[in-house]
Amino acid sequence: MPTSPAPPTRISGRAVLLAVIVITVLGALVMLLNDIVRTVYLLEGAYDLEVGLGSPMGVAANIPGDSAQSTSYYWTVLISSVDALDEPKLLQALAIWVTTLTFLAAAIVIVLLCRRLWTGRTFAASAASGLLVLAALSLVTAWLAPWLRHQADSIALEQLGYATSGGEQWVQVHRYDIGVIDGPLLVLGTVLLLAGLVYLGARQLQNDTRGLV
Repeated sequence: MPTSPAPPTRISGRAVLLAVIVITVLGALVMLLNDIVRTVYLLEGAYDLEVGLGSPMGVAANIPGDSAQSTSYYWTVLISSVDALDEPKLLQALAIWVTTLTFLAAAIVIVLLCRRLWTGRTFAASAASGLLVLAALSLVTAWLAPWLRHQADSIALEQLGYATSGGEQWVQVHRYDIGVIDGPLLVLGTVLLLAGLVYLGARQLQNDTRGLV
């Protein structure tokens, strides 16, 4: 007598939560190790600074292909210095670590949410509050980190003594304004904000449903 095929195996909710926890923890550890290496290289190595190159007539590059109708110009240069630029290096390291700590905090929140779902405690007010606080932290850091990097470059250029105006040639840091933001942090903050709002809405729906029972 022919046997019916076995039903497809379904992935349990806890298996999905476990996979999310493992991926989150591994990603956080990789990011942490990478940023430790970046910080050590930053503090111990040369300080690299990309700046704009200015000149009244422009600085011709004279690369092959130039003609009377087409001319190439240098408009940025890379300054690499092994001087003791302690303050700029510390600001650059701070920019790295405010970003790192924000992502680590996000990883911790994800793990805690998975643990809450694992134990069946869904839609708690504290979880929604945590998401909203972390979203605010991410959005603030999205503007803070670029500002710290710009301040570090400005101080480094001043300490190195390069001309920043006048003369035949000068250099200057690239323009900074409030519109300069860290894209990944902005996306993270926006997603967390929406997740927190959805969490609050789901909690309210859950409470309304209980009231009808």
